[in-house]
Amino acid sequence: MNPDLLLSTSPELTDDDAGGHGARWGVFDDDVPSLMGKWLGVAVNDAEASRFGMNDPFALGQLVAQGEPSAFALLHTGQARGEGQAGLMALIHQDPGGPDHAPRNALWSAFPFFGDGRQVLAEVEEIGVFPNRIEARLRLGLSSGAVVFAFDSGFVQSRAVYRAGERYRFVLSALAYDMGPAQSLDHVIDDADEIRRFHARNAWSEVHGGWTMEDEAASLAAWQPQSPEDLEPIHINLGQMAVLLPSSTGPADDAQYVGEVVQVTPRAVRVLDVDFWRVDTVVIRAEEDVVIPIYVAEHLFENDWRPEVGQYVTGSLWLQAYALGLEKSPT
Repeated sequence: MNPDLLLSTSPELTDDDAGGHGARWGVFDDDVPSLMGKWLGVAVNDAEASRFGMNDPFALGQLVAQGEPSAFALLHTGQARGEGQAGLMALIHQDPGGPDHAPRNALWSAFPFFGDGRQVLAEVEEIGVFPNRIEARLRLGLSSGAVVFAFDSGFVQSRAVYRAGERYRFVLSALAYDMGPAQSLDHVIDDADEIRRFHARNAWSEVHGGWTMEDEAASLAAWQPQSPEDLEPIHINLGQMAVLLPSSTGPADDAQYVGEVVQVTPRAVRVLDVDFWRVDTVVIRAEEDVVIPIYVAEHLFENDWRPEVGQYVTGSLWLQAYALGLEKSPT
């Protein structure tokens, strides 16, 4: 295998680390086996070749010749060919046959796919390859400085192109396991010493790019209040933050989130007879905020609540991404 390819040095995840897609299909129906029994055959027979993700047929052919599995992706959207951007993505393994059996294709995986997302620039810092070798989870270093973990929905074809140190343009989107209004949690700092520490740490971080306990004495010495207001109690609303935390109990592409809604599209797509809202949400605050379109099944909303622009929401999600292409450095 080409040593320049990230795949050549990528760790292979265990089944437990990789996680399965059952919980994702559980968003559609609690009875996942019945859901798959109803839709899988129909979807595969009525699917089209996926057009999402980078592809280098020659490089991919070389990988397969060196022993990597041969496979391709089919997408069922329920719409006219070439029009849909969301649906059931099926990964089909191609067995070339041998002395004791004929060539055959077999379904190796299927997952919900949402291709209409937001573009970001990112470096692939690490690839966690699934045991089947045609799926993977990426650690992406975004141009904003943030790091996210995402399932690579185009890995079956993009696996032959990722190289260390290169930046790619990715499309990010997410499937919500749940979504609701973030509770307003007002935390008040009213101790005079703690107020000083709070301002001193922030001021030190702005100048030095960070703060540790070793900096406490120096930061307190460096900060002086500029007005009486600087020593007034500090109110922090913990329900109005932007946070994306990888799951501590499941695969890292599952995450908990809190964020501000910036755009809402009711019933943006319909997948396997389920209506999904698209809720674009700021999940990471940075010089350039990270906004992720979160697709939420309508039946997951409790009672009459619906997300609105400007509202803060919280829940859990599954983050997915696919590469559009290499971002070339300006000359």
